[in-house]
Amino acid sequence: MRSRTGLLLVVLAVTSVATGEEKQPVYVGARVCAECHEGKGMGRQFSQWQLSKHALAYAALALPEAKAMARLSGVPGEPQESPVCLGCHATAFEAEEWERDPTFLPEDGVQCEKCHGPGSEYIDESVMRDRTAAVEAGLRYPGPEVCEKCHYVKGSHVAVHGLPKLDIATARETIAHPHPEGATAGALPSPDLVAPAGDGSTPRHVGAQACARCHAGPEMGYQYSLWRLSAHARAYAVLATPAAAKIAREQGIDGDPQSSPDCLPCHTTGPASDAGHLEGFSVADGVGCESCHGAGSEYLGEAVMRDPRAAAAAGLKRVDRDTCARCHERSHGKHFEYRSAVERIAHPTRPVELSMGPRYKTPMNLAISPDDGELYVACEASDSVIVVDARNWRKLAEISVGGQPNDVAFGPDGRTAYVTNRLDDSVSVIDVATRDVTRTFPVGDEPHGLLPDASGKTLYVLNTAADSVSVIDLETYREIKRLSASRSPWSLSASPDGRRLYVTNNLSRFVEFREPPTSEVTVIDTENAVVESRIAVAEANLIQGVDWHPDGEFAVVTLNRTKNLVPMTRILQGWTITNGIGILWPDGRVDQVLLDEPNLYFPDPTDVALTPDGRLALVTSSGSDRVAVVDVDRLRALLERASPGERTRVIPNHLGMSSEFVVKHVPTRSVPRGLVVDHDGSHAYVANALDDSLSVIDLGRLEAVARIDLGGPREITTARRGERLFHSADIAFQRQFSCSSCHPDGHVDAITYDIEPDGIGLDPVDNRTLRGILDTDPFKWTGKNLTLVRQCGPRLAVFFTRIEPFAPDELVALAEYISTIPRPPNRHRPLGAPLTDAQRRGKRMFERTTRNDGRPIPENGRCVTCHFPPLYTDRSMRDVGTKMRLDRNGKFDVPHLNNIYASPPYLHNGIAPTLEEIWTIYNPEDEHGVTNDMTKDQLNDLIEYLKTL
Repeated sequence: MRSRTGLLLVVLAVTSVATGEEKQPVYVGARVCAECHEGKGMGRQFSQWQLSKHALAYAALALPEAKAMARLSGVPGEPQESPVCLGCHATAFEAEEWERDPTFLPEDGVQCEKCHGPGSEYIDESVMRDRTAAVEAGLRYPGPEVCEKCHYVKGSHVAVHGLPKLDIATARETIAHPHPEGATAGALPSPDLVAPAGDGSTPRHVGAQACARCHAGPEMGYQYSLWRLSAHARAYAVLATPAAAKIAREQGIDGDPQSSPDCLPCHTTGPASDAGHLEGFSVADGVGCESCHGAGSEYLGEAVMRDPRAAAAAGLKRVDRDTCARCHERSHGKHFEYRSAVERIAHPTRPVELSMGPRYKTPMNLAISPDDGELYVACEASDSVIVVDARNWRKLAEISVGGQPNDVAFGPDGRTAYVTNRLDDSVSVIDVATRDVTRTFPVGDEPHGLLPDASGKTLYVLNTAADSVSVIDLETYREIKRLSASRSPWSLSASPDGRRLYVTNNLSRFVEFREPPTSEVTVIDTENAVVESRIAVAEANLIQGVDWHPDGEFAVVTLNRTKNLVPMTRILQGWTITNGIGILWPDGRVDQVLLDEPNLYFPDPTDVALTPDGRLALVTSSGSDRVAVVDVDRLRALLERASPGERTRVIPNHLGMSSEFVVKHVPTRSVPRGLVVDHDGSHAYVANALDDSLSVIDLGRLEAVARIDLGGPREITTARRGERLFHSADIAFQRQFSCSSCHPDGHVDAITYDIEPDGIGLDPVDNRTLRGILDTDPFKWTGKNLTLVRQCGPRLAVFFTRIEPFAPDELVALAEYISTIPRPPNRHRPLGAPLTDAQRRGKRMFERTTRNDGRPIPENGRCVTCHFPPLYTDRSMRDVGTKMRLDRNGKFDVPHLNNIYASPPYLHNGIAPTLEEIWTIYNPEDEHGVTNDMTKDQLNDLIEYLKTL
């Protein structure tokens, strides 16, 4: 191993000289450290580490408890594949492959280099013997503050394990590994001690790590991790303990138990057989797979292992009582009970099915087939599309698609359906006849709405997190171009002649500081697949639903009119967040009308659909569980008799107008989202997101006449109850808005608010995402709220909602739901993907300790000081020179940087629309990191790296 490391150092040195750049240290792994830091002369430091929880940290992520914690941390996938989890449970999770020597094993968890820094430059004994030289070569001596970066109290963890805060001082004593007086470098015993290399005529041991290539992960029941968590994996290390030395003395064994031929046969792999070993085999692996199953060199191949007879012929041994008895029936007087022991070390060969509670459906949007025969319903929580008989109103089938399906559309001939998968950045193609997914292809970030053109040859997909529209050729399923939308494109609708698409955009355009929002409807010419025009919708945001009138004269969109420039005191006048629809005319004019009435607000209008005769428009209110029925002719008449001034200044803000054109409110079930009207205009179908059902509305009677059960669980969990509370406007005075009004998709509305406890007009604050926030406390820019319960408690009622606060049990439910809002995978760098050249250069800028001229950067002027991994926040209050004329205080909570690319605008007051402006405009004195010496290219590189976090 040392020769390989030495070669790597030479290569690095040569490269550094050739390029004139500073050496880049790499991680070598704990076993390379053990080449000196093992044996009696070094206090058996490596064995001590093996017996610590640090060595098991990666493996522990396979446990059910880890999955529960991950869920509460907003991690939707496997903990062993999440940067957020690996950041504290593994070493070098953020490093690229080239930054890890072949001797480095990620499965070794929290290794020496996690705390002491990558070791390639200081690992040589001559360097390590000189403390000054070692430090100059990168060796770090961590203090308690380094431990606290991972061991602070995490709400997600306490909720599961219930343990008190770790006493760092006591913990450091527990893992202390001082050098003995007069220390002499030791090493791990050579593998030849237990398994001589041999001549290859017999099977040879390959080591547990070779087995792990196939026997890891959920598909194989986490077998490798379960082994690492077992006493078998620590069997060699335990020989270094005083207890082992005592037993050896009592049995008359002289010398070191870790090299004793009397101890090793039962404490490591190899001595009990005559097999040799291959490179990669280590004595330190203790009782590995091959101790029981036989030397694996001949049966290691997957093709052999999948054939039981071939595997047995190649040396794979069957494990039975006698296998265990060879060691355990003479284990120093300890009672051995075979059945219970086997259960403890069981390693299933099938994926582990862990119950994380009921799995709901959460229908978001739906489409009806061209023949009115079937409804396809995109169900976000179950990763499926549910097929419903539109004539008999019953569930027919359920089709598994990608992660978090959001919208669904039929092709013009009804033979194919298309589904966006928001979590996976993909579209699934369903054969309607067979109900099979025939293809899945990639699109942009977090796709929401989609629609094929009238010819069925082109598919338009809205990439909500990328502010773009993918144009897909449906013959090749390849993206032929990508159009620029506005911010957060959400839904789309085709004109009756098919020549235009109207695309709604959920977030306002960037506007000047303390200016009202202005949103956009993007118009696409389908004949040429280009953006034809952009319709500005003044003083509006959260434009989501859209539908064209059947005569093509206009289209209708849903919208909010958020009065974020006035203090929240205006909620008592009903004028903080108002809710309505917009009418888009062909000449570019936009009329806005409110669906609110005094004492009967219409919170969170989400979708709109017009009847085939154009007589009615139906609008869902996800915040109040109802559908408004708009008489279109009455609405048009109201607008036509109004003056131009009334249409632009009065009607958009008038709370008394809706009674003139809203003819009915139809109750639905919990949180109605998408809706669709059948082609003969007899019925409308509404997706009740948090009831796992559809409501059927008879359009003749204007009544809900049926509930179609989509088959979700009956149990309402605490988190599900919290989700309903989050989306309900019952929390606000006169039911004006919900939590979701400011946090659609659990994210941001990208608006700056004036919350008056800080003074009218003072301390404007930018809205912050709720995705994966539980472990980033304290909350709010002021850091006033230490917990989510406090964040959403009575203070919310006093300053936001102006109504009775949540009851204690409601607060608990709401906090649990918010904790489970997932952070999507980073689109700029999937786990393990190499950095681009620009990102790699940016990482150096992020971690740099000196200016371009060589002068040192003070510790508090380094990016990584406040923004260290894995959450990239130190959870402190800092003054970075961003106090502005409306601010009373200059200290703000350090925000986390996970997926920072997805939540502009930036800074506490949202004044910076881009990451670049944080430093090019708002850091003149280098108080927010030392950046003014950076070249333009260096700053661009830094931004590219920040997007990967």
